[in-house]
Amino acid sequence: LSCVLSVSADGLHEDFSITGCSDSDGEVMYSLDGEELWYADFINKKGVEPQPSFIDHMTYEEGTYDNAEANQQICKQNLKMTAKVMKDFPLEFDPPSSPIVYSRDNVELGEN
Repeated sequence: LSCVLSVSADGLHEDFSITGCSDSDGEVMYSLDGEELWYADFINKKGVEPQPSFIDHMTYEEGTYDNAEANQQICKQNLKMTAKVMKDFPLEFDPPSSPIVYSRDNVELGEN
């Protein structure tokens, strides 16, 4: 189960966060403009700010890791509940309504 949030304002910046979990693992990560700013290291039980030394360092609040851990518990409960509800749903393998043909070469609009 995962959640991806991306917000941009007038194309100036892109704020991106990922929260995901499985039965045995999880991830929480925040980035800005494609650069990872913070992630939760659940093995060492701490938040990591892998920002290079040559930029103005951005620090997250002290409770960010605790929030990430709490969100992992919620994620795992949601995953467990969803798996329980979805266990009797049959998998549907609908064939495409029409054949799909992909070009071997890149195609430009208006060129032969």
